[in-house]
Amino acid sequence: MSSVSEYARIASAMANIASVLGDLAVKFETIEERNAVDDAMIDALVAASTELTASATALKSITYEAP
Repeated sequence: MSSVSEYARIASAMANIASVLGDLAVKFETIEERNAVDDAMIDALVAASTELTASATALKSITYEAP
């Protein structure tokens, strides 16, 4: 399976994103209140994650076509 390295890169990036989201959760709970800019950035993250989910799901519908 030649695509294992791509999946590993994605898993690593997702772990990093999950860690940063956790850091933000702690920050918003204990350090400072969210503001309008934070809310807009969160909305942008949600939109980007929705697009990534659609792109990942679309990979299942790709059919190999030999050259």
